[in-house]
Amino acid sequence: MEATSSSGKVVFLGTGDPEGTPVPFCSCEVCSKGAVSRLRSSVWVQSQGKNLIIDTGPDLRTQLLKYKIQQLDGVFLTHPHYDHIGGIDDLRSWYIAHLKQVPVVLSAFTYNYLCETRKHLIRQVSLDTSLAASLRFIILNEPYGEYEFLGVPFTYVSYFQKNCQVTGYRFGNLAYLTDMSHYDEQILDYLKGVETVVISTSLGVLPKAFGRRSPSHLTLEQADHLMEKIGASRLVITHVSHCLHKVLEQDSARECAYDGMELLWE
Repeated sequence: MEATSSSGKVVFLGTGDPEGTPVPFCSCEVCSKGAVSRLRSSVWVQSQGKNLIIDTGPDLRTQLLKYKIQQLDGVFLTHPHYDHIGGIDDLRSWYIAHLKQVPVVLSAFTYNYLCETRKHLIRQVSLDTSLAASLRFIILNEPYGEYEFLGVPFTYVSYFQKNCQVTGYRFGNLAYLTDMSHYDEQILDYLKGVETVVISTSLGVLPKAFGRRSPSHLTLEQADHLMEKIGASRLVITHVSHCLHKVLEQDSARECAYDGMELLWE
């Protein structure tokens, strides 16, 4: 399935795993030197004059200030794990400043999780009585499909991180697929024509002492294989652990995202 024509830019606001880099209490070479900084994973999507963010992790406030994002038109959520929604309450700053709701695109799975754990975000609020974020939810009830959000067309696919449903987003010839441990081959039908695919690997493989790979993310080899099955010409690795940084730094065959990196799509 070919994507609807569009063009735009993605800026990586964060490319780290749930701990970020450097990791507190860690004395490894990467963390102790402090030369590498990775905030928790999120991207800023710019298209059709709109500013959209994928995932509102616990570093959202820092990211909004660091990248001087003054206009926020909407949010996409991939799944309800803390490192991807932990900063969602910081969206209240937008409501307080502009008295406007923030539209949020998310799966029914993620919405139901918010209903159970973040009830204050589900109810309608008034600035006279509450300083909570005011959100308008756009629920994707099907596992796959196409949609136009604020004039920006996108395709979405569903896959899993262990038993958690995750939503991946495609804009033109770029796909953003984070936190994947396994997937149904049907997603390939919706990713035909993708040239650049962003995939999380986190640890890639766990250190040898663990004797196993991460059960929550694809390995580097599995990410390579998925890129090949999609038919993409460019793979960008994100959601990177401090354990994986040096491996990727020395790997000339793979491209690793970094905070502030920009990608274009059309």
